[in-house]
Amino acid sequence: MIANISHTEQVKPLIEYNEKKVKKGEAERIHYSGFNSDADKNVVISHFALHTRDSKRKDKNMHISLNFPIEDAKKLDNNKLLEITKDYLLKLGFSEDHPFIVYRHFDTFQPHIHIVTPKITEGKKIINDSNLFLRSQTITRELEKKYELTLVSSVKNGLKKVPEDIVIKEELHDTLDKRKRYSYAVDYILKNYHPTSISEYNSQLKLVGLEVITNEYTDKDGIDRIGYKYKMEGINDLPINASTLYSNPGQKKIDRLFKSNLNYRIKREKEINDFIKNKVFAKYNILTHEIFEKELNKIDIEVKYTYKNGVVAAYRFFDKRENIHYKPSSINRDLSYGNVKQKFGTKINRNYKYHNDTLVFVLDKKYKELYPSKSKSLDPQHYVMFMAQNGMVPDVYEGKLRFNNYSNKNPKESDYASVKIPINKLDFNEISNMVHAKNYRSQVWKYQNQINKEVISEDDMKSQESNIGEILVKGFDKILDLFDKSEKNIRNKSNNPKQNL
Repeated sequence: MIANISHTEQVKPLIEYNEKKVKKGEAERIHYSGFNSDADKNVVISHFALHTRDSKRKDKNMHISLNFPIEDAKKLDNNKLLEITKDYLLKLGFSEDHPFIVYRHFDTFQPHIHIVTPKITEGKKIINDSNLFLRSQTITRELEKKYELTLVSSVKNGLKKVPEDIVIKEELHDTLDKRKRYSYAVDYILKNYHPTSISEYNSQLKLVGLEVITNEYTDKDGIDRIGYKYKMEGINDLPINASTLYSNPGQKKIDRLFKSNLNYRIKREKEINDFIKNKVFAKYNILTHEIFEKELNKIDIEVKYTYKNGVVAAYRFFDKRENIHYKPSSINRDLSYGNVKQKFGTKINRNYKYHNDTLVFVLDKKYKELYPSKSKSLDPQHYVMFMAQNGMVPDVYEGKLRFNNYSNKNPKESDYASVKIPINKLDFNEISNMVHAKNYRSQVWKYQNQINKEVISEDDMKSQESNIGEILVKGFDKILDLFDKSEKNIRNKSNNPKQNL
């Protein structure tokens, strides 16, 4: 649930806006706390104006919209929406007898309501509106849990899946129903995807069973224009004019969206380019086409190969977030297959410098999380044993401690990751007995499986035996995936300053 709040001096425009929606059949009034729930709009305006007459503030009325994910539509009848509204207003600081009016809108695919209420509580007193955004955000999270609604965080972080109720699967003959269903479907695409051209827009509209057709015409002033009409994809459906739909997605609006979406496209292409160069190609000196596919899937990119005589000759990217294809060279000329094909082979050749540095970084953070009372400088033996149990074999070179992952059998000098730690306090006999044991590899797998499931006790640290059974999980790649997810979360937070407040 997302709340949008605005403040105005005059209540009349707010009431008239919502009542106009009601008259057009795009909304309904579901509650008015005045004398008569069916009161005329002028009665409502007079009631609210009377309530705020003693205040000279410029922000004495509040307009709130509560927006819910479409997944919650079946849970939200009018009674439930009213219950949520009352809870929200009470938690915001209004009393139970405070006047308010609620409208349920049907002009978008997402369930949402509009609340109009005076901010003046008694006489000239006004509701506390300090830190209103943060307070409202906290309240909506509480209400999501209380009413078992979809958590906003899960909607933002998940790959979009078009709701079944949105998709147009059969020809619609009822004019009003067709207008409503087409409006919802088009609105869903415009809110969740970022087309920059008609071809991309049509590719995304296919997800909801629609397509857009254009026709050139000259208006009454002699100006050449392009008309937009929407129809079911692939059949001779009677098109419906863009101006008929709720959000009027015609040439003017779509061209404006194409232009604004270019900024998103630049960021998305940069994300793909940086991920391939700074993560995938940095992680492997040589990799297979299958591994490349698996890595790109982490950022929702599907790799499609073109073969010639049974050999890969080219590739393209399909963006599962946007439902469009990218030509790699259009993202960066260096990404054309001719420029990167030397990175591919039949066997994997890891860049162990990257792997060792990454693993030391991730395991160091994990160590601090599991053992906040420990310190690698005060208890280096405990720290080194932890690293060794996670497959990082310690070694001393020129008086400095360094680590190499056990899977790198013949490390080069440049492969190691160095760590500043007092080596004079280390008991290398204990460490050597562990890393040279015949079952060291299986113990690493078991330990990494355990570390991903539960906090480790001191006894577990000292024991080489584990009681978690026979399941062996390759924790090496799990930990690297953990690093990728962690970094992605940090990046998302830094790109959303409001969320960090």
